[in-house]
Order: sequence, then structure tokens, then C-alpha cells
Amino acid sequence: MRPFLSVPSANILQRDLCRIVMGSGDLCSPRAMQTKEVLGVSFELTAPRCRLTNLPIRRWSPSLAVGELLWHVRGDDQVDALAYYAPRWRSFADDDGFVRGSCYGARMFGSAPGERSQWENVKSLLKTDPSSRRAVINFRFEPDVSEDSVDFSCVNSLQFLVRDGKLNAFVSMRSNDVIWGVPYDLFLFTSLQELMARELGLQLGSYYHSASSMHIYERHFDMASRIAELQVEDLGETPPMMQPNALYKLARDEVMIRDHGAEVAPYSDAFSAYCLRVVTEKSIELSSAA
Repeated sequence: MRPFLSVPSANILQRDLCRIVMGSGDLCSPRAMQTKEVLGVSFELTAPRCRLTNLPIRRWSPSLAVGELLWHVRGDDQVDALAYYAPRWRSFADDDGFVRGSCYGARMFGSAPGERSQWENVKSLLKTDPSSRRAVINFRFEPDVSEDSVDFSCVNSLQFLVRDGKLNAFVSMRSNDVIWGVPYDLFLFTSLQELMARELGLQLGSYYHSASSMHIYERHFDMASRIAELQVEDLGETPPMMQPNALYKLARDEVMIRDHGAEVAPYSDAFSAYCLRVVTEKSIELSSAA
């Protein structure tokens, strides 16, 4: 039987995934990089706002998580905005500076002239037929396999299902790194789940996540073993998102903060106010270090 977890928070999930992979994972070396791997891992996050992985050992970066979220909400696909928060992102970009596979926002919010985005199509479908099972956003297309690129989307799809007046989200992954991937994926996709819920006027349901390969790289074996031993008390909850339009505005404001150190007026929406504080503090930190 494949592993399935039902947990209330990202912190507990990080601990439990480390226990599973380090405890029962098989050694595997794709692209000559040794990992421990468990196949077919799925989990449910019962409280999607408990999306912060703030375990001291992990040293997760809130600014990178927020920066990535706003990058996706803008529909961006250029690496500079991500490299500002984590220079290692440049290794995932092609020579022209574009991120080809992991630009989920570009595929979700972008559209050809005269067409609606996948996001708008899914939202319209659920408004018309709240019980629909067709509200699926796809992130992988044929060119992802046939075209030469250094970056391949780890996420296959994002599906929304409305049941009992609550919006549930389902993410399918081809590959998931417990240490570097899962914490940021959870923050991103639960935030998008909450954004869609607010735009539809629904409550949050559960977040479901399935990975064909759940793995930990050799460089993180020691950290993962220490995380596996932790007693977790902090649920890592973010404030609620009540004004979805605020997040779209903040996605634009973040460019001015990052590029020009601009001061932005406070947000009344609690979640966007949290995100603004995180990116502003990062801007001040980097300016002071320059």
C-alpha cells in the first residue's frame, strides 16, 4: 500500500515525509545524483492556511515563497525576479533567461489574444457547474518533452473540486523533492487554492497532493534525519486572504519594491499585508548588504 498522510500543517508534513523517505526510501540516482526515494506518495493538508514550513533546522525562506507566489500570479516567466530571492534559480533558466517548465503562473494566467486563461476558464466552469469534475489546469504539454530545455515542469496538473460549499485542490506531481520542493509547492498551491476560493465565494476545503517520486537528495540526508526526529508544535499558519484583488495588485507592487526599493501603502487584506511585509523586509536586507 502506497503511503498516504493526512496532516494539519506543512511543518508536520515536512517531519513526516522525512521520516518516511529516510526510513524506507530506496536509493536511486537519476542524472547521477543519489537520492532516497519512495514512489506513489500522497497526502492531505487539512488546514491549507498552515502553509509555512518554519522549522529552524530547515531554514525555509518566506521571502522566496512569497516572491515565487507573486511571480506566478503575474504570469511571469523570466528568471531575474526569482533569482533576486534565490540565485540558484538561474540554473533552471535557459540561456535567454526564461524559465520554460516551472512557469506555472504563465501557463495558468497567460492566454493567447482573444482567449481566456486556464484560470478564468476553470473559475467560469465552477460558477456555472459547482459540482464539475472538469476544473483542471494543465502544466505539461508536448513541447515540454520534445524541446531542449534545462527545466521541466515537476507539476502535471492542478484540479479544483467543490464539495459541501468548500473548494478542495488536487495537485499531481511527476517528481517532488521533500526538502527544496514540497515546502514551496505547498505555499504556492494552497495560496492559489485560497485565491480561487475567495474569487468563487467559497470556504477552503482540504489540499491534496500526489507525487510519483517523493525523494531526498544525498546532500540533505543529514538535515532530513534531524527533521525526522523533531517534535512539532508550531502550525505555521498565515493570515486569511479575504480580498483576492489585493494579491494581484501586490504582484505588480512587488516589481517596484524589488527594482526600485519603492515604499508601498499598507494593505488591509491580512494575507497580502503579510506578503508585503516579507518582501519589504527582504528588500531592506539586500539593500543594506549591497
